Amino acid sequence: MGLASNIQRRGGSAVYYVRLAVPKKLHSIVGKKEIWKSTGVRDPKAARLAALPILAKYRAQFEALAQRQEPTPGDLQAAVWRHYEGLLDHDQRERAAMPTIAMVQQAKDRLADDIAAGTVEWSGDPLVQLNAALDVLVMKDAPALARDRRDIKLAQLRKQLAVGETGPIEWAADDVIQRDQLLIERGSPAYRDLCQRLQRAEIQMLERAAERDQGNWSGVPTDAVVAPADPTAGKQRAAPGEGLWELYGRFESEKKASISVDTWTQNRVIVGLFFEFIGETSHVSAITRKAVRDWKHALASWPVKALKITEFQGMTFRKIIEANKTIGKPTISANTLNRYLSAIAGFCEWLFNHEFIEQDCMRGMFLSVDKQEQKVFPYSDDQLRTIFGSPLMTRCAGDDQEHKPGGVEIRDWRYWLPWIAAYTGARLGELAQLLTADVRQIHGVWVLHVTREGSRLKSTKTGGSERVVPIHSELITLGLLEYHAKMVARGEQQLFPELKPDTRGFFSRTPSRFFAGYFKRIGAKSDKRHNFHSFRHGAADAFRRAAYLDEQFGPLLGHTKSTTTGRYGIMPEGPLRDRVTMIEAISYSL
Repeated sequence: MGLASNIQRRGGSAVYYVRLAVPKKLHSIVGKKEIWKSTGVRDPKAARLAALPILAKYRAQFEALAQRQEPTPGDLQAAVWRHYEGLLDHDQRERAAMPTIAMVQQAKDRLADDIAAGTVEWSGDPLVQLNAALDVLVMKDAPALARDRRDIKLAQLRKQLAVGETGPIEWAADDVIQRDQLLIERGSPAYRDLCQRLQRAEIQMLERAAERDQGNWSGVPTDAVVAPADPTAGKQRAAPGEGLWELYGRFESEKKASISVDTWTQNRVIVGLFFEFIGETSHVSAITRKAVRDWKHALASWPVKALKITEFQGMTFRKIIEANKTIGKPTISANTLNRYLSAIAGFCEWLFNHEFIEQDCMRGMFLSVDKQEQKVFPYSDDQLRTIFGSPLMTRCAGDDQEHKPGGVEIRDWRYWLPWIAAYTGARLGELAQLLTADVRQIHGVWVLHVTREGSRLKSTKTGGSERVVPIHSELITLGLLEYHAKMVARGEQQLFPELKPDTRGFFSRTPSRFFAGYFKRIGAKSDKRHNFHSFRHGAADAFRRAAYLDEQFGPLLGHTKSTTTGRYGIMPEGPLRDRVTMIEAISYSL
């Protein structure tokens, strides 16, 4: 899986760029329709990983802009409550500044003293007398004047609200719009709605003030519009160090050894789609059963290989689904949908176990799939006879003519990989990367050591995939040990030195393509129900025919938990002899 829709080279540059479409409603704010940002790397695999935080950064910016532009009910509720509390706070401070009876009496006493001392010319102009007494009068009547002013204001607000007059409150609405950067146009219905909400907040405040005038400070709003903002409403933003990608990095660092590098790369792409769906800047609490359920529902409409389709380049997850309603690309199967869910399942379990979230988000979320309708089937006896009796396995016309009879005997990876797969059940990637050192003797038994040891390029699907597999006598008869000795004599490190790692570091790409074409050419396969992996299914069926249970032969196929035996290739003689008996049970009617 790749990010071809978001990662491209630009012009003649060898460096990969992230290409991201700016949402249409943000064109005027951002000033462009799309953004190009260099990843700074030239390797496609590295570019895919480098692109994720870049995409997350810009999508977070777009999300923030969109949130500021479109006020949610929670935004309005918070603004109204803030206005209400601000007015109540002002009322409280005003009351605290009111003169007490003692302060009024002190003012009267000071005035009398000034008159007696001649400081105030009391016997003169009456205006002088009035001015001298004014301060005392204002202090004495301040509470009553404040009550009258509030009563008048309350009556005016009720009248204005009744007739839809918003002029006197528009200053407050403008302040909210400026402070919260809301896109509400003056004179619009949304603007009028905001003004009326603020009017209702002032009315509630004045009613509480009237209650305070009677000595009652326990009153609460009676208008449902004026209510405390819900701290959990909307999307909480992650605290520094606890962003979704940062938490996923911690999860990956703890679990890295249990999954192959390729699987981590694929999972990161899928996890990125999930994060985009719930909001990449969201608090981790946004990962809920409902969020997973909604994503699963959306995935049912997700096009096959959507991120590689030209028509979807630069689109977001939801936009791709919406666009496909018109384009009509086929959507992913139930098995693929379950694989997408599996990509986030481990992370969700880790979050739950570490108490970052309070729900087991994945319980019951996977789709029920008929196991009888498996995608890949084992080869039939007739198909196996076609493969192992074909020109490549006998004598062919040479390179690029392997499907035609001739006089050339090929004995490189093209010959050995099918035979080894048939008699071990190993995966193509595990066999293609084998080193000459992986063919060895333990207690006198020749074995294949399927391991990650010996090269940084080697990998296994999981830690439990590392194992010791005895070499079947049929492979020894065919000459595998002689071929191995020849490679050792040549000083080769790789058992199949012609195979080179691809850009992702895997050796299986070339043989995978080769055998897909070869088996089709010789008539051994006609559709996707059969491929190289069919050898693995065939080996499993051979074990079952020999009356072995799945849990008995599972370790030979790498279906087990990681053990030191598998990791270091050290095995007691008794268990090894049991494995020899089991591997020799693989037989075919060739």
